Formats: sequence, structure tokens, C-alpha cells
Amino acid sequence: MGRREIEDKLFLDFEPIVVRLGPQLLDVELTAENKTSVLRVTIYRPDMVTLDDCAEVQKALSDRLDETDPISGSYTLELSSPGLERTLRREKEFEIYRGRPCQVNLFAPVGGKRVFQGALAGLERDGSGKESVAVDTDGGRVLLDRANVSKVKLVYDGKADLRADL
Repeated sequence: MGRREIEDKLFLDFEPIVVRLGPQLLDVELTAENKTSVLRVTIYRPDMVTLDDCAEVQKALSDRLDETDPISGSYTLELSSPGLERTLRREKEFEIYRGRPCQVNLFAPVGGKRVFQGALAGLERDGSGKESVAVDTDGGRVLLDRANVSKVKLVYDGKADLRADL
């Protein structure tokens, strides 16, 4: 099973556990840092994620991982709240952070540009089901084919309500 498949499987497994405890599950990411595997779980609350939230969710997920043993080898479970300049990966993040300043990087240029900045307007689907990242720029709304998007990252501008991001 590939890394992304493991992440998606764990996301589906973890989501009801996290929701039962109060926060929302934003993301599950399996990475390697300094030759060590890290399972990074990001939780969210509209008001604020507390240290108690992190401790409670980490205990519950650690117990679940001990039961299911879905990852071969050793790894570290890391639990966090979303960062101010977080990279968006899952659909629910595009809903939660609608209206926030963002930067969208593309694999291939559109109109001669590979980077677009503006307010995140969310994800949009056309009649054929093609998904686009919508960004409100100074020049108007731009729809960027999600298959061509390499990264969507929130940009902290000093105006956002920090309570939702800590």
C-alpha cells in the first residue's frame, strides 16, 4: 500500500474518533524526517485547539494504532493544530479556510503565471466533474484546474482571527 493510500485509510479510521472527542480531523500525513517516520495528525476547532484537545486525541489515536498496527516499522505520532501558513490538502480545508489569503502554485503556467495569490474562494466543479481551485485575485476570480495545482498554502497577512489557527 502506498503512502497516500495509508494516509487516506487512516483519515477514514481516525475521523469518527476525533469527532467524538470534539475537534474535527483536518489531515493525516505520513512523512519521513531525519530517517524517522512521522505520522502527523492535524485537528481543528473553530474557536481554538487546546493542549488538552491534543493530549486527548493523541491518547485515543495511539490506542487505535496499537489495535490496528497499520504502519510497518517504527514511527512517531505527532498531533497538532493547523498552522497560520498551512498547506491545504483535503476538501474540508478549502471550506474551512474560504476567504483567507492564499498562494496557489502550479505545475504548468496559466496565462504565463505559475503562482497566484488572493483570497481562497474554495473548490468548484464544472458539469463534467472537473475540479478547480477558485481564488479571488485583484484581477477577479481565477479558476485553476486542481490537477495542475502543486500546492495551495495559506498566507498570514496579520488580519486573520488567530483563535481559529492556534
